[in-house]
Amino acid sequence: MRKLLLLIFLAIGFLKIQAQKRKHYNWQEDVKFSVDPHVKFMTALGNNFLKDVFGYFYGFGIGGNVKIYKNFGMGIEYTYFLANDVKNLEKFGNLGAPSMNNFDGYIFHEDKITDDFFIEELVGYSTYRMKSPFLDNSGDFREGNGGLNFGAKAIYTIDNEGFQQVVFGTRLNFYNAKIGNQNPDIEKYYSKAILLNLSLAYRFTF
Repeated sequence: MRKLLLLIFLAIGFLKIQAQKRKHYNWQEDVKFSVDPHVKFMTALGNNFLKDVFGYFYGFGIGGNVKIYKNFGMGIEYTYFLANDVKNLEKFGNLGAPSMNNFDGYIFHEDKITDDFFIEELVGYSTYRMKSPFLDNSGDFREGNGGLNFGAKAIYTIDNEGFQQVVFGTRLNFYNAKIGNQNPDIEKYYSKAILLNLSLAYRFTF
């Protein structure tokens, strides 16, 4: 009887150890990192200052992602943008076409559509640092702001091992500058905008 109980306890202990190892193994298997060099196109939507003054922004940058657990993860992207053109100098003032440093941080969830095709839904927060040179060479005008973002990425695997992917993304960024005015319509026109962001990236997963 004692030998039987001892064997039962040993078997239970062995199963617990194996279960813990299996859980640890699955956790490690779920964690994946990726790096995404990308190009982006961005334009403002609606009735606002950015829409009326600039044609569009184009840029390039790099992002990093980590998938943590059950297809949930987080990521960050940096993009350096340039304005294509200044359409309305009367509204923009004595400034040249600006450059912009953009940081996007987000959390995402990945859905598997087929063995080679995936969709990621994401939501996060963006910051913008815009610099425009004065046309009289007296220096630069600088402005910082931020806003929420959400969107999705379509991901297609291009190699048999699943390490290389092409990523097409679309995102709405909510631009919110700290510009005040007694007239709420003027304040909204110069401080708030919705930016449509399109991107194409090469992803390497490891």
